[in-house]
Amino acid sequence: MWADPEHRGAARPHAYDLFEDGKPIGRLEWRTRSRREVGWYVIAPPRPPQRIHVDTAIDSLARDAHSTDHEWELSAELSAILSTAPAVDAAERFLHPNPLTPTRRFNRMSSGPYEIHVIDIEPDILFHAVPELPLTAVSDVRILEGVLHEDALAAALRRISLLGGRVVAVFRSNPESG
Repeated sequence: MWADPEHRGAARPHAYDLFEDGKPIGRLEWRTRSRREVGWYVIAPPRPPQRIHVDTAIDSLARDAHSTDHEWELSAELSAILSTAPAVDAAERFLHPNPLTPTRRFNRMSSGPYEIHVIDIEPDILFHAVPELPLTAVSDVRILEGVLHEDALAAALRRISLLGGRVVAVFRSNPESG
């Protein structure tokens, strides 16, 4: 729901506060001020805003000079929605560069059904940050549930933490027991 009724017809702002250990460290924003500069930006004072690479489709959108303003704005809004989760991942890599990326010779990750219980994050933010899992809410607890690989689970937990949410429980159910 909009706090300001005058902005009901306007595009929704895509801006997310970023946290580390529960303390604010910056902000992730989708900017559309000019077509050439459209994209996701990390604002982490005292550094100036930094555009981060998220997807080549956003770079293509920045080069689009032929679409009408209305078509371009619709494409930009859809791009923001669809790229939120990878933008949070890119923001984390920008804020916490890890020069050693673990590589696996064979992908032998286990996958399974998980249920993640989260508090201190709005459902609409969680919905965009972890789009791979259905979301339900019970009271003040948000519940994400679905089948994930270990790496996908770790990514979801990192996104939740970076956006200020707090994971209070992670359950893995045994598929044979149900």
